[in-house]
Amino acid sequence: MKNILLSVVFLSFLLSAPRLSPMDLINVWRHSEIAGKNSVFFDLAAAPFLFADFQPEVIPIELRLEYFPPLPLPFAVGLFFKTPNPNLRSFGVRASYHFDVFDSYTDLYVVYSHDFGYLRNDLLLEYDDLPVDPSYYDFRVGVRRFFGWLGLSLETGFHFESVILMLSIKIN
Repeated sequence: MKNILLSVVFLSFLLSAPRLSPMDLINVWRHSEIAGKNSVFFDLAAAPFLFADFQPEVIPIELRLEYFPPLPLPFAVGLFFKTPNPNLRSFGVRASYHFDVFDSYTDLYVVYSHDFGYLRNDLLLEYDDLPVDPSYYDFRVGVRRFFGWLGLSLETGFHFESVILMLSIKIN
């Protein structure tokens, strides 16, 4: 009898709960409030980790700049630069698509990143240095959480080869 009573209470709770669909939690057609049109973000990758042989390795600091043009869809374009260690690591452009999630201070995004490795290797060869293997493209997914104009970001690739923890600053 006790089990039947608990089942009835549980079922009545489930039936009275508000119905949430995935579209109530995420909107793919607009950006979050914090990542509005004409917004500019500066990211400083403070703790990027590569997982090679299950051993995290700290790599150089990465600097990023991202701009949201006044377009009807939530696209952003940006630049990135990884600091030398000891060679010039990489630099390139990023194009991202952002999603509106249930929280106005959270920014969920996917990124296509293009590395200008061919320019870097020409420069390294000119100064008799060893070239670095280019990575012409990289697809990544990330999330930002802001606390005013300052936020934290977490980003990873689709193969989960690396995790990058960043400090994000909203410039405007």
